[in-house]
Amino acid sequence: MITVARADLRRMLARRGLILASVLVPVAIALVLAAVLMFLHVRNPVEHPTVGGASFFSLVSIVAIISVVFGTVIGAIFGAEDVANGTLRYILLTGFSRLQLFFTRIPVLAIVAIVVALPAFFLMLIGALILPHVGEPSVAASDVARPLLSLVLTVGIYALIAYGIGVAIRSTGGAIAVALGLNLIGINLFSLIALAVPSVKPWLLDSALIRVSDGGDTSIAIAIVALIVWPGVFLAIGLVRALRTEA
Repeated sequence: MITVARADLRRMLARRGLILASVLVPVAIALVLAAVLMFLHVRNPVEHPTVGGASFFSLVSIVAIISVVFGTVIGAIFGAEDVANGTLRYILLTGFSRLQLFFTRIPVLAIVAIVVALPAFFLMLIGALILPHVGEPSVAASDVARPLLSLVLTVGIYALIAYGIGVAIRSTGGAIAVALGLNLIGINLFSLIALAVPSVKPWLLDSALIRVSDGGDTSIAIAIVALIVWPGVFLAIGLVRALRTEA
């Protein structure tokens, strides 16, 4: 299993363009945000005394959205490429079963998707601490823990959902399109159900993510179960497809 995981990790990292873009684009956005605020501060420090601090760090949510997009793309490609590239049969000839391949890749994908999202997050944190923030509260440890947990959970879960979609669809382009559409728009549409049936709101993915990372009055147990069930459903669909796919 470790051998398979290492091979999959090398294969993912071999996509240097995708990995670099996943790291550098969110970093670039963080730098642009800092540069714009610093420009306003230099031009008019009286009207714009704050660049860093808690208000700047709150913009990490923008960076997080971009990281989710890249995590989705990574997951979709990782799930679809074996069949799309015609390499599945050669992998199976090495003696590994479809189940081994499918489940070994889940933690590898989650780790890669999360790790590439971290540089931009910590860059935002450094900017919040060192950039001028006169009269603005600085960033406390608790202020860092909540968005970090939210980033890790959101990127990891959406990457796994995209992985299940990629395995099910088997076409790289199609998997990316469907996964992005579902992750960014489709899943959020389920929130409309809560308008008619408020009792289902704690089971919605976004609600569960907010409850676990930011707290709230709803059941933490329901939120944790929801965070397991949502990716689990798509992984189950992908697994059924993987077991039936011709090599």
